[in-house]
Amino acid sequence: MGQESDEAMTQSHESSDSKPTKFLRFLSYTLSMKRVEHNVTLEAQASNDVKAREYTVHLRGLAALRILIILMIGLGYASTMELGPQTAELGRHWGYDPSWYGIQMLFILSGFLAARSMSRGRSIREFFTSRVRSLWPALIFATLISVFVIYPIMCAPDAAIRMSATELTAYFLKTVFLVDPGGLMPGLLDDAKYMCLLQGAIWTLRWGLLLHIAFLIGWKARLLQNPKILLALCIASIAAYVGIVDYAVSNANFGSKVEAFLPGLRLGYAYLIGVTLFSWQSSLRLNKRRILVSGTAIAIMATGGHIWMPWSAVQEILGVAFWLTLCFGFLHNAPQFLRRCPKIAPMLYVSIWPTTQIVVALLPVRGQIGIIETSLILALISAALMYLLFRQARIQPARL
Repeated sequence: MGQESDEAMTQSHESSDSKPTKFLRFLSYTLSMKRVEHNVTLEAQASNDVKAREYTVHLRGLAALRILIILMIGLGYASTMELGPQTAELGRHWGYDPSWYGIQMLFILSGFLAARSMSRGRSIREFFTSRVRSLWPALIFATLISVFVIYPIMCAPDAAIRMSATELTAYFLKTVFLVDPGGLMPGLLDDAKYMCLLQGAIWTLRWGLLLHIAFLIGWKARLLQNPKILLALCIASIAAYVGIVDYAVSNANFGSKVEAFLPGLRLGYAYLIGVTLFSWQSSLRLNKRRILVSGTAIAIMATGGHIWMPWSAVQEILGVAFWLTLCFGFLHNAPQFLRRCPKIAPMLYVSIWPTTQIVVALLPVRGQIGIIETSLILALISAALMYLLFRQARIQPARL
């Protein structure tokens, strides 16, 4: 009897405790599920944030863009060949020649790609190996042809100064090792209206080498890995360029002192723009609407400043900003057939000046448009042949 009473009391307690126990278990389960849902939501938001930060500018049309820029440079250069180097290039706008803008676009792209390369963990050796493989074979080949084929054939036999074989060899070595690229060659086209600078703008390659070295120093010191510091340096370099150029134009004595350094400063701020754009590319969020609106607004400001405002190097900066917007718009919207374009830009860059010089010397009656058409077509053919030669010899242009 007593045992039965104890069992009944035990069952009574268990039944009375079951309701609050079940409620607590249900509450605990509900809270745990809410925590799981909250954590899933946070993970999804974090994933979206990472995707936003990982937005990168498309580079699938880069090879085609470089070719178009070099053709723009070549067009401007060829348009002055028959008239003389002081003549404004065909297509001059906002007070500057197309070649002026084009070379800066190439340096902006160079800075962008340099930062992209190092951000992927490349060593300094890999960095320079990539660039040497992409450009040096073309430079060696073009310089070899210019020095030991074009010069002996086209040099005037009665020239006051004619370079000897030893001098030509020294010229070749100084050019390919960027000691003094693109120097004048006495006896060649001395009486022409245009400059006897057979290899044209390859002088920019030495500035490119120096800027690569400066970039690597800044990158290893982590100065150029900090987006905020990088942006401040970029703005400061542009402001310094504008201030120095404006003062140099107004003060001839100061201008003569800084003239030799202005190309480096101009190409330097362009290179730094490229590095900065890579660091801040997640903020660009390119689309067609932004590209059109930005390009139009910059073009209006540049046009208004050129027409109504006193001259300032600010107009050059606006022109660079306009072309930069178009270039990145092209990269973002490059047609599919241009995305597999062969990387012939280095070959074209070293071919276009000698080709134009030869066309003008041999066909002076072609006229301005004829010279442009002939020289650009022959330069493209020369670059394509050089590219095929290097592919056959397994000297492949480096990947990005």
